[in-house]
Amino acid sequence: MIFSESEFIKMPSGNYSIGLSAAVLDKAIGAILHGTIKREFLANSYPEHIVHIDDIFIRKRLATYRDFSIFAEDAGYMTEGEKQGWGWIWQDERWQKKSGVSWKHPFGGGDDEWYRKDDNAPVMQVSWNDAVAYCSWLSKKSGLLMRLPREAEWEIFAALWGVPGMEEWADGLFKPSAQVSLLEAVQGIKPGGVHAAGLLWEWMDDWYDCYPGGMDQRDFGTVYKVLRGGSVLSLPVQKTREFRLRKCPTARSPYYGFRIVCADEL
Repeated sequence: MIFSESEFIKMPSGNYSIGLSAAVLDKAIGAILHGTIKREFLANSYPEHIVHIDDIFIRKRLATYRDFSIFAEDAGYMTEGEKQGWGWIWQDERWQKKSGVSWKHPFGGGDDEWYRKDDNAPVMQVSWNDAVAYCSWLSKKSGLLMRLPREAEWEIFAALWGVPGMEEWADGLFKPSAQVSLLEAVQGIKPGGVHAAGLLWEWMDDWYDCYPGGMDQRDFGTVYKVLRGGSVLSLPVQKTREFRLRKCPTARSPYYGFRIVCADEL
């Protein structure tokens, strides 16, 4: 095993409730400040429904720069950012394409140096395709089934871990701390410490599709993949455990990462 069992949290099999009830959705929509976020983005987490999950182990930490470095060197893997020669960065209050940006240089500037030296730094600028390639490699190396979390698994994990829900946010009970930079957030994590939700958006295994009984819309289907958890740049409502973000499997930024699930017994 490449990682120790202590690095994982066991999620016991069973039936769990995820998603938003009609009452919570209405409350959340009513709490949105005008112009901050589209109401339909909240409605995509409706309705509340029961899901069954099998026993899994979910890693406490996001995949780190060190983890990904070992994989890339061993597999001779080039990420989509490296192949295409650019990545998205947040600069001057807007998203911009920047040449030379990749998982090795996620910001395209001075912050790249600390990132490569800090063992707590989660890998950034990785697409869903890159994350899946890492999981496939890790499965072969470990002899265990390693994959991305399914979004139902992640939401249950987040609830058990104490990540606030949309109802708590709408009721004003979720008061995030002052916004800090990604550098400050990572440097505040103790060596070997947990990577909590809200640090980076986390890639999920799933396609962005309609919940059972929900209203269909044009973004659903097999075009986008799901990200969960929010990042240091996100609005508080986006950091709630039910919020669903959708991006193309090729998308990457300094604020996208992933954590792994082991679907076999450790």
